[in-house]
Amino acid sequence: MLTKELLIGLLAMASCYSTAASNYNKNDALSIDKAITQDIDFQFPNDANIYPDVSDFEVINYVTMSNEQGARRVTVTLHNSSSGNRIFVSDQIMALFANGDRLSTVETKVTFKGRETQTLTLNFGDHHYPILKVYTQQ
Repeated sequence: MLTKELLIGLLAMASCYSTAASNYNKNDALSIDKAITQDIDFQFPNDANIYPDVSDFEVINYVTMSNEQGARRVTVTLHNSSSGNRIFVSDQIMALFANGDRLSTVETKVTFKGRETQTLTLNFGDHHYPILKVYTQQ
């Protein structure tokens, strides 16, 4: 009796997995963008004076990712240069896009210990142009 119930449960689970797998769209998958030298100094005009909020965080390195629908994500390693605990929030980092747009990440809040380094994956929304640079302001 238990075996029959177990078999029915396993079949139901397999059916759910098959349905979820068929909803997967390979175009939604992120790909790593071609790497560019991270110390390039771009000179797009910034007439609106858009900058990240001043913080104790510095970008150590990053990898940009995107998909065919224009989703833009960045896996970034950040270092808290302060000896005290700090909370990293969205407005403390910015991405520069290939058309000169500057945008902060989608709502993010992460706690760092003093002098701690962490790697995060941040969502910069959807955009037609690729991300050229990710930066903070100390």
